[in-house]
Amino acid sequence: MKPGAKRWNGLLVAVMVLVTVDVLADGPLRRLDHIVHEFCDAHIQGASLTAVDAFTKLGQRGVLVAVMVPPALIAAARTRSWRLPLMSAVIVGGVSLLQLVLKAAIPRTYPISETDVLFRRGDAFPSGHTLNALVLVWVLLELLVVAFPRVRLPPRRRRHIAVTTGIVVAVALTLTDKHWLTDCVFSVALGLVLLRSLIVMDPLRLHGRRLA
Repeated sequence: MKPGAKRWNGLLVAVMVLVTVDVLADGPLRRLDHIVHEFCDAHIQGASLTAVDAFTKLGQRGVLVAVMVPPALIAAARTRSWRLPLMSAVIVGGVSLLQLVLKAAIPRTYPISETDVLFRRGDAFPSGHTLNALVLVWVLLELLVVAFPRVRLPPRRRRHIAVTTGIVVAVALTLTDKHWLTDCVFSVALGLVLLRSLIVMDPLRLHGRRLA
């Protein structure tokens, strides 16, 4: 990994540590959570709430997996290999398991409950939808370019789309009061680290080379 990439990953890890310590210590970022929650609760309502909420679906694991299945099967048929759907399933399972572990480590109630309680109930921290949007959208795009060779999406553009989707979902989750701001900030940082790691490892490579 290049020195610049290592520094960037180090910064992202530092953000995750800072957010976690702040939430546990009831620091300024957690107080900012409450300010943002009160603003969104008062101003994001009605049609605005419905419109913003639509973007949160981009991070819903069930939706992403359902959309992922057809191109995965087509890619398997085209390459005469089950590696792509199997590795995609491994990534989905790995991200899901990681979410369960992290949420269980620091249980937190959701802002929509009008309470912010730790270690009693809830699984708000961190945001699983944000992680899904960053990582699984990238997997979906990787499958699409193999399943449909006419799809012109260079690697950098696929990465940018995944990152943009993750950030949009994080903002939407915060505005709709489905997650605290710090839940989403942590997940954006973690999602970027996971995405960069997957791109480096390239688990969807076939026979030492990519098809697209």
